[in-house]
Amino acid sequence: MGREVQLKEKCYNQCFTIGTRIFIPTTVHITMSVFTSIMLTLYCLIWIFILTSLVPTSYNDDNQCKLASISLEGIQHPGDIIIGAVLPVRVVDNFKEISFTEPPPRTTCTTLHFGYFQQLQALLFAVEEINRNENFLPNITLGFHWYDSCGIISLNIAAMLQVLSGDKIAIPNYRCLHNVPLSGFIGSSSSTLSIAVAHILGLYKYPQVSYYSTSSVLSDRNKFPSFFRTVPSDAFQSKGLAKLVLHFNWSWVGLLGVDNDYGQQGIQLVKQEIVRAGACVAFTENILTSRQDRNAPKIIKVMKKSTARVVITFATGLDLVPIMTEMMRENIRDKVFVASEGWSVTSLQKMASFSHLLFGTVGLAFFNGIIPGFQEFLNKLHPNMTLPDNLVMTFWEEAFNCTFLTVGYLGPQGKVCTGEERLDGIRNSYNDVSNLRVSYNIYTAVHVLAKALEDLRKCIENNGPFLYGRCARIQNFSPWQVK
Repeated sequence: MGREVQLKEKCYNQCFTIGTRIFIPTTVHITMSVFTSIMLTLYCLIWIFILTSLVPTSYNDDNQCKLASISLEGIQHPGDIIIGAVLPVRVVDNFKEISFTEPPPRTTCTTLHFGYFQQLQALLFAVEEINRNENFLPNITLGFHWYDSCGIISLNIAAMLQVLSGDKIAIPNYRCLHNVPLSGFIGSSSSTLSIAVAHILGLYKYPQVSYYSTSSVLSDRNKFPSFFRTVPSDAFQSKGLAKLVLHFNWSWVGLLGVDNDYGQQGIQLVKQEIVRAGACVAFTENILTSRQDRNAPKIIKVMKKSTARVVITFATGLDLVPIMTEMMRENIRDKVFVASEGWSVTSLQKMASFSHLLFGTVGLAFFNGIIPGFQEFLNKLHPNMTLPDNLVMTFWEEAFNCTFLTVGYLGPQGKVCTGEERLDGIRNSYNDVSNLRVSYNIYTAVHVLAKALEDLRKCIENNGPFLYGRCARIQNFSPWQVK
């Protein structure tokens, strides 16, 4: 690594000091060292041309070139071994369509999701629990680098590259924390995000453990050799949903699917199972994530016209809000929904206002697990803790309907946050542990990576899993060895 960096530094310095002027000696006999220097210079110039042609750049006031960067909210907790995590905590609700007639709007993560915030706490709790166990990874401290992806593909990839670099800026192909190995990644949340990340992580052979991505495409070990998950594939869910429909003798159904890998693959698999069993599909419509209304007017028009009363839906709660809103406006109340796991037990508060439309909904859900001590851990959260200040304070203000006087004025709630409020006195989707599904899968994913590290540490030389029975060193291992 040192020789590579020295060579690139030499190359880079030579390129920028020589620029476009290549000095060729006028002697007839060109020595090997001069020839090597000329070839190195030509290589550098080609390299710079490719970078400046393919990588978008921006210019500051001093007319200096720099790579465009994305600001990410996250936590860097030190340790002997690092776990990378890309989990959404905020969601974007200030949606604006891109018209291509003006610069695209900057993506901002606006609304804190209490259920997602609990999922982040499951990650923190799992790491803390492992570090407290003296018999598990003894004398080794797990650290983590977490970034908020907001469920957006551009932020998700930027966060993954930043974790790979190990610094506060993404530097492709470089790992800045040389003495702190990166064991793997927890995430991404949705299948589309995981597919995008898995293509890159597969090149570096970093294990990726998703807690929510169910697309059957990700089961292809040739395309995604480093991808793992703590949830079942949609290949199983689709068969289950089809059997559920046939159990109630529903033979005339409509299909709704979000326009990403999760929704499209899921709907296609369900359709195959339903048709194979002799049932018929009345309509198939896509929920368009590129539009703020999610194509709701057209979808509701089709649903209203159709005689099919049963609608199988592969989507998330966030994607269904515009659909439900349009159903209320059109006063459609005679439909029965069959829900995928993406929204069957959603904690999105807005969905509660549509309960009269969702009466009779049936669906599948992830396994419900128990995490001992997690309830107490959640209730210990306090504004003085070392999480990002704006994250905890935003949660605190929304949970207790109050405002911190840090900005010098009282917010619309008219109540001042003192920091003495107690979380164990309220109940919301943050501290409700009665149905730990996604949070339990995150907790399990962290323990899966830790168990792989423990197996690596306990490996006996000449009886190991690698060539000639060799073992990897826990202090200095390669990412492909963590399996």
